[in-house]
Amino acid sequence: MIREFIKSNPVSVIIVILGLLAWFVTIGARIESKKTGRFVSGIPGVGGILIVVGFLTSSVKWLALIGLLDIDLWYFIIVVIPGIISVERQVRKYVPPEDYEGGQVVLYSKYNKNYEEIWFPSGYGGNHIIHTIIRYVIIKKGEKYELLKIQLNGETVSERIECDTVEECISHASKKAKFIPLEERPKDRS
Repeated sequence: MIREFIKSNPVSVIIVILGLLAWFVTIGARIESKKTGRFVSGIPGVGGILIVVGFLTSSVKWLALIGLLDIDLWYFIIVVIPGIISVERQVRKYVPPEDYEGGQVVLYSKYNKNYEEIWFPSGYGGNHIIHTIIRYVIIKKGEKYELLKIQLNGETVSERIECDTVEECISHASKKAKFIPLEERPKDRS
């Protein structure tokens, strides 16, 4: 029976085996993280997805339910996706106030899913924390200007670029950034 299944569904079997491998790697990474006290990354959610896809492409589709036992897959569906959608809606509507981070806002960039990523070393050896920059804000402080980088969570990255002119600040931003003067901001800020 198993041999017949393998012979009639070779591609599905390969996908399921890859899914099981990814699932076991993730479980092993969690165990290793607890054992050593430092973060070891697995490939969360991928195992469950591959198992579901593998069995859905086979002749025995009901076995796809096995892939739904992957807790990371449920976490992704219930927490991560709705969280990303909610944050993106808030960030898309966001317009900085006239005074921001100790200076007067001159320009800010339109919303973009990702202008740049900044990698900072994490507390764990060899690992990094990625800050995704989705907006830029140029503020004026006295005679100088500063380019601020805003993350997806709305916080400003500690790296500030001080410039003599607005054009210089713009040159330090991503080339795909489109800036809006504060005077042209939408009237309805809700």
